[in-house]
Amino acid sequence: MSKVKEILRLKFDVGLSLRDIAASCNCGKSTVDDILKRAQNANISWPCDLNDKELLTLIYPPAEARKKVIEPDLNYIFNEMKKKNVTLMLLWEEYKRDNPGGLMYTQFCERYRNFKRTNQITMHIEHKAGEEMQVDWAGSTLPYIEPSSGEEKRAYIFVSVLPASAYPFAYAYGDMKLPNWIDAHVRAFEHYGGVPKITIPDNTKTAVKVPSLVDPQLNTSYLEMARHYGTTLVPARPGKPKDKAADENMVGNISRHIIAALRNHQFFSLFEINQAIKIELARFINKPFQKLEGNRLSAFETIDKPALKPLPATYYEYADWIDAKIAFNYHIEYQGFFYSVHYSNIGKFSRIRATALMIEVFVDGIRIAAHKRNFNAYKRYTTLPEHMPESHKAVTAWNSERYLSWAEKIGPQTKQLIANILDSREYPVQTYRSCMGIMRLASSYSAEIVEAASKVAIEKRTCNYKYFSIILRQINLKKCTPNNEKVVSNSNLRGAKAYTGGGINA
Repeated sequence: MSKVKEILRLKFDVGLSLRDIAASCNCGKSTVDDILKRAQNANISWPCDLNDKELLTLIYPPAEARKKVIEPDLNYIFNEMKKKNVTLMLLWEEYKRDNPGGLMYTQFCERYRNFKRTNQITMHIEHKAGEEMQVDWAGSTLPYIEPSSGEEKRAYIFVSVLPASAYPFAYAYGDMKLPNWIDAHVRAFEHYGGVPKITIPDNTKTAVKVPSLVDPQLNTSYLEMARHYGTTLVPARPGKPKDKAADENMVGNISRHIIAALRNHQFFSLFEINQAIKIELARFINKPFQKLEGNRLSAFETIDKPALKPLPATYYEYADWIDAKIAFNYHIEYQGFFYSVHYSNIGKFSRIRATALMIEVFVDGIRIAAHKRNFNAYKRYTTLPEHMPESHKAVTAWNSERYLSWAEKIGPQTKQLIANILDSREYPVQTYRSCMGIMRLASSYSAEIVEAASKVAIEKRTCNYKYFSIILRQINLKKCTPNNEKVVSNSNLRGAKAYTGGGINA
């Protein structure tokens, strides 16, 4: 007889206590209690006619077969992972919500890694310490209110990362134009305390003027900044985001951990936004890794920082580069101001390098002139005496005498106007553009109208091209408007006498 039957007999037939049954059957009291409860649940009573096998089957029924785990749809997961800000953790949580008895997170990730390994061939890039810095603008922005106008504006977030240690930098700007793009790089180098060998930007126009798989044409100002810091610009291939996958991933991290974290804050300036970003960035950098020891800061100090090149001795000053043709008056124009070069360069194409303080002019790579930047709106010409030919004669033969000779043919008032304009500047050559403009205007009007306009301009002391053109149009309009109105006499009209004395004379 099995112990189960003996326990049932001693309980229901003899009536012993649990302690006495346990001592008699040489088992624990909890075991006796468990068997009696199982017998009660199986509706077994005493006497029992079941054999040992049948009895044990009822007391200890076989465990129910486990339900088959529903596998995740890996194709769906693969496509969802391409979408912005979607993570495996998010997809696993959605999977568990629909399948509570499904795979745990580790198994879920393992299935996905095996799927990618089986269905994709991906080059694994080993990032070397201090080798690269990858840069880009974040797709998300932060709003702020301009206090003076109450207008809502957007702040654009620059993001860079050192891939070897995953160490990031972020900074906000009011736009994504070239000066801010370069300033962001300078701030990133200062943040890292060193310079990587290679900088990898996207094919944005502020970095690459002409994208090309083989020979991209880089922006001149951007290239000059890179040379100053001794880093090499290697733009990512067009349509190949994996060339800077580390920064693409970091943009996602910055979007989730910083931009999203500040979404409900109210800002009133870029300064406030950057102060908040600085705090959140420090928190993110010091956050421990999930699977590795340490954090991004410790990894940076161990891996990248010792390998970075030192910063240059001088801070980079942003320079704007533009192309310009040297005019007949041997001046070049930059943002409405005019700067002289030697008259022998008239008609040549030049490159202008403009900083906050200086204007430099280059022809065929050789600097031919340098000026302090002019901001005086009342004196827009900057002319050096050594740039001028003898007697102010340019090789085009246009000079003060020639302008006066032309004006004399129109009339004495026009000659006086041109003389006044020539005398209005330190060097007559600075007025040649105005004189040339007046000549062109005069060719469309009669000498009489030009003389009349010149007289008015002299009397009002407005001897310049702008006001002369206005006066000329006004006088021409008056001359061209005929006065054909005639006074009509009518004998039936009452005169003033009809109303004298308060009444009408009959």
